[in-house]
Amino acid sequence: MINFLQCPENTYDLPPKNDAEQKFSSRCRLYVGNLAEITEEEVTEMFKKFGEINECFVNAEKMFAFVRLDYRANAERAKRELDGTMRKNRALKVRFAPVGAAIKVKNLTQWVTNELLEYAFSVFGEIERAQILVDDRGNSLKEGIVEFARKPTALLALRRCAEGCFFLTSSLRPAIVEPYDVIDDVDGFPEKSITRKPQEYIKSREVGPRFANQASFEYEYGTRWKQLYDLYKQKEDALKRELKAEEEKLEAQMEYARFEHETEMLREQLRKREMDRDRQKIEWELKERQADEQRRMDDDMMRRHTDDLSMRMHHQKDDMRRRQQENNMFIQAHQIKMEDRAGPNGNFEQGKFDTDVNVRELKSAGPGNAPGEQNMFMERNSRFEGGRKDEQYPRRWGHGGHPGHEDFPNKRRRY
Repeated sequence: MINFLQCPENTYDLPPKNDAEQKFSSRCRLYVGNLAEITEEEVTEMFKKFGEINECFVNAEKMFAFVRLDYRANAERAKRELDGTMRKNRALKVRFAPVGAAIKVKNLTQWVTNELLEYAFSVFGEIERAQILVDDRGNSLKEGIVEFARKPTALLALRRCAEGCFFLTSSLRPAIVEPYDVIDDVDGFPEKSITRKPQEYIKSREVGPRFANQASFEYEYGTRWKQLYDLYKQKEDALKRELKAEEEKLEAQMEYARFEHETEMLREQLRKREMDRDRQKIEWELKERQADEQRRMDDDMMRRHTDDLSMRMHHQKDDMRRRQQENNMFIQAHQIKMEDRAGPNGNFEQGKFDTDVNVRELKSAGPGNAPGEQNMFMERNSRFEGGRKDEQYPRRWGHGGHPGHEDFPNKRRRY
């Protein structure tokens, strides 16, 4: 499957063309006619002294053969020496065989060179020669010749270029491809190639070259032929001018259409960019709203968390203050108890007096004392006032005591 060009890169720097002669090219193929009773071995033996032979085909029935030599110079020498020689009373006809794998490419621009022509048509297959035709000043005639190595490749190029539009440059002028028969401009038509027997030959050659006399029969009809040719030239020139004007008109329309197409493409790109910008703007606004909403939620959560933490710290602080006051009251009560037990005279009244003083001091300690604690010490003081001694109660208060009596040792263990 041939990989045809779809989106080729620029062709600014094409490598220079290799002008070295290609070996066994189609230009080295010779046609040998007027052969009688000959074989391939005899043809090979006839041409081997001129160079290396790559192809030898013989058609014995039609008495012709094709021989392909290695280089053009050797083929020219073989043609020059063997053409017209006698073999079995027959004069050999040696000509260069027509190149059947050649095409002619027209409607090119002035910027197409030999290298670009070969590069463009090499996608169809192997090329032996690609050349742009020029005038006597070296200016391009905007057409060229491409010779392929095989005839199927040339047929493929003809079919593909006829079915589609094959461009060689950025111009929208497609290459027009036609079959091309190579014209032998070396030998022409020599006298030895003409058949002398027909009556038309004898009648045509019985009068030689001459100028016609004016007012003669020959001059009248000669003038008519010249007028017909002039008419042909005038119509041909008029047609060329018309085609030239149409080409310029089409070129202008093409450039205008190209400008409009590029402008529309730019507009489409601008519309797409505007749509992308609007979409991005909407996405950014949505993200910004989401970020603001998330920030508000985070701030509310942080505020609630801070308030909760502050409330817990406040409760913990109050609880610690209360516990500290309870511990202080317990320690003071325990000290009072120990002092009551270890009085100097063992006088219960003295301990009772000291206890009353301590209770009064605890009452005046301030608002931090809990009402339950004041009632506890008031109850204890009332027991002392009743004249009961400490020995009547167990060492650990609350065991066997009155109902509702505070258990200070338990609180002590708790702390």
